[in-house]
Amino acid sequence: MSVLVLGCGNMGAAIASGVDQNGDEDVVAVDPDVQRAKSLLPLGSRVRLFSDLTQLTDRRFDLIIIGVKPNYVGEALHACQASLAEAPLVSIAAGVSLATMRQLAGQHARLIRVMPNLPASVGAGMTVGYADNLVDVDVLTRVERVFEAVGRFHWVSDEHDIDKVTAVAGSGPGYVFAFTQYLEAAAVEIGLPADLAAALARQTVVGAGRMLERDQRSAIDLKRAVTSPKGTTEAGLSVLEGPKGLPELLDQCVKAAEQRAIQLR
Repeated sequence: MSVLVLGCGNMGAAIASGVDQNGDEDVVAVDPDVQRAKSLLPLGSRVRLFSDLTQLTDRRFDLIIIGVKPNYVGEALHACQASLAEAPLVSIAAGVSLATMRQLAGQHARLIRVMPNLPASVGAGMTVGYADNLVDVDVLTRVERVFEAVGRFHWVSDEHDIDKVTAVAGSGPGYVFAFTQYLEAAAVEIGLPADLAAALARQTVVGAGRMLERDQRSAIDLKRAVTSPKGTTEAGLSVLEGPKGLPELLDQCVKAAEQRAIQLR
């Protein structure tokens, strides 16, 4: 499979390198800052980098991934239609609807929207996709193959669910990093050295995440497993899950992120 990635920033580079390492796919990336793009790819990467799409006008691709910022999606779609054969177009830009893409790319373009998240850069991403009715099963399979190279993938049947996914998985790593930041700060507040506090907070989150990945029990059951009656965890959770605590804050957090995603359409 031949894949073109337009825009080789953090996410574009993560996708390109993941696909490259996954098998025999031919991966090409285009970014005006080739040196910066190269620095984001792992050593030994086979991804071929170009500074301009016009250098590839004689090429055909099985999939084109639009990895530019939302305000450059129109320019990228126009360039693809003008320079390349009509390969399926996959946008990872938040807030750019299929209807908008359709206006920019033409009525016969095969269009897919996906929402990956930052852990794709370490092969642990969670990506969700939505495709229009012009996309056949073969193309859907190609998309799955690409994004399963950098983590897990799931289709949704309603495009509006992309906004919900953005609020949970797309922005979710930021919530986890914030939790880790404040857990570290709390450890310092009770008197632990800063370096030890950082190590404790980071590895605790890493370890809990690994349990969620490998242990088939639900998050609630895992929480119960670490919570002894009248123990230290129960004491801490009584604060975290108390009035105006984590349940209410996360509910507000996700809803605020969803509303912002809707506004970006």
